Amino acid sequence: MLRLITCEFWKIKRRKLFQAAFLTTFIVPLLYAMILSDTDLDVMMSVVREENGFLILIPLSVILAANLFFEEHDHDTLKNLMCIPVSKNRLALAKFVVILLFDVGYMLAGYGIAILLTAVAGVPLTGWGLQLFLTLGTGVLLWAAAMPCIFLVVWCNKSYIISVIIAFAYTVLNYILHINDRFIMVPLGLNAATFLPVPVIFRWIYQFHSIDGEIMREFYHRFSPYFISTPAVFGILIGEAAVFMLLMMKVYQKQNV
Repeated sequence: MLRLITCEFWKIKRRKLFQAAFLTTFIVPLLYAMILSDTDLDVMMSVVREENGFLILIPLSVILAANLFFEEHDHDTLKNLMCIPVSKNRLALAKFVVILLFDVGYMLAGYGIAILLTAVAGVPLTGWGLQLFLTLGTGVLLWAAAMPCIFLVVWCNKSYIISVIIAFAYTVLNYILHINDRFIMVPLGLNAATFLPVPVIFRWIYQFHSIDGEIMREFYHRFSPYFISTPAVFGILIGEAAVFMLLMMKVYQKQNV
């Protein structure tokens, strides 16, 4: 399995596009540091997790997955892998692990630049340990949140252009839903709001925001009954990811070599 994961990483290394895409994790924090004169670590980390994570990383994860799953078909190398033999399930699992490591690495790089910019600005690095945990957790949860979209891309088995369209449509839809009270101010239970990945992650991450200012305090008070605990959010998202991974393995297994 380790060799398969290493081989999948070499595929990314050969694609300069993904190396350049990884650098986008530094752009938004740098822009915020240049625009905002008064900031702190909490604000910078919110930028890394929300703007970088929810708006950039999810579509990147889906496009990366499309590349990993389609490349063997594009270069007609899947037959060779089947002759070694390498099972399709193990191959798919290696791809999932690579996407997870990419997502976590992307978020950690954003964490690093946010820490650096905050330190350069002379702002105390208060709560850096909590922010590290939240950033790592968000990386894992965003990986899980991308799984339904990755499943759709693998199931459709279409071109990269279709994959990009699906990825951005999925990202925009989830981001719109996370600001809709009907999907974030709903108790946990057997309802659609509980199983929508991005709104659920926001219901977890919002409870760790600073509450400076009257508007933020009012929002916090109104929203706090619908916060989700750490075990609950990881249980929901990892459970969903496991289901979609199993479905993808079945679809991938049935695709022609």
